[in-house]
Amino acid sequence: MVTNLTSLAWPQRTALGLGALLVVWGVVDFVRGDAPLGTLHVVTGLVTALAAVRTRVARLVGTLMGVVYLVVFAFGVSRSGGAMDAGLVGNVAHLLVGFASVAVAEGCAWCEQRADRTAR
Repeated sequence: MVTNLTSLAWPQRTALGLGALLVVWGVVDFVRGDAPLGTLHVVTGLVTALAAVRTRVARLVGTLMGVVYLVVFAFGVSRSGGAMDAGLVGNVAHLLVGFASVAVAEGCAWCEQRADRTAR
């Protein structure tokens, strides 16, 4: 169990920051009166932030969130005005969150491989 931020690997710190960003995004959605999106962003943000505790969990959550946000981006862009269209800024944000989540997953995999090599 990690007790301070300095002992976290960079993908874990990134997952923590990404989770915080998603929670803030969710709060903004609630203020705008969009409770379903607010709930989705807050929940995915909390899950992502809590997953930062272990690299294996962060890798799994990063993979899942990457797929989710990239699919939401793809549907939002392909169906303008549809249910998943978040507008230009929202769609770009979904794309960036999706790529950041994939980067967290890939970074955690690298960290786990490095830890395995040094343990031998």
